[in-house]
Amino acid sequence: MKKFTVLAVALLISVSAMAGNNLPFISFGLKAGYTANQSKLDYRELLNVKKNASGFNAGLVARVDFPVVPIFVQGELVYDWGKYNDMELPMSSTPVSVTTNNLSVPVLVGVGIGSSNIIKIRANLGPVFNLMSTAKFKNAPEVAVAENLFRKPTVTWTAGIGVDLFNIMVDVRYNGVFKKKVVNVADIASVNTTPTSWTVSIGYLF
Repeated sequence: MKKFTVLAVALLISVSAMAGNNLPFISFGLKAGYTANQSKLDYRELLNVKKNASGFNAGLVARVDFPVVPIFVQGELVYDWGKYNDMELPMSSTPVSVTTNNLSVPVLVGVGIGSSNIIKIRANLGPVFNLMSTAKFKNAPEVAVAENLFRKPTVTWTAGIGVDLFNIMVDVRYNGVFKKKVVNVADIASVNTTPTSWTVSIGYLF
């Protein structure tokens, strides 16, 4: 978490400096929101119960609008936090909980209709490069094995729609996978290290 904090502060300073240059067709901003239905963990077979995580996301945004044509390219640096609660296992009287952290870089290409100075409706899609992922298991067996499954970088995709109202941007996205990667942990759980999810966020472009 300390590394995430230091990196976020350093990037925020860089974004503020670049925004002050008033570069044409380039906007910088901040965003935050809610993440739902991260289907990463399935304590199957023994319980036949699937658990989804919900959490929050926050990040930095850089957008390049092309003149004449209504096309834009948007890069982001996003931190996502999620948590699974109250998973009961037969061999333990203590509920299992899992906390996940992920740092990713979505690169989106989109089209926008409307005025960038008043209101614009957008649609976008693109790959997501998941750079750093961690998971913290509490009260679960085979903890080290399960936690190591989340550390490998992956590439997923995202698509969604959004609205810009003056400098405020609102986005709804579906985050999908090219190929589902499920790994069994002992005889207890299946861990999906490339989850699907929905995100809702609100941000501000400088």
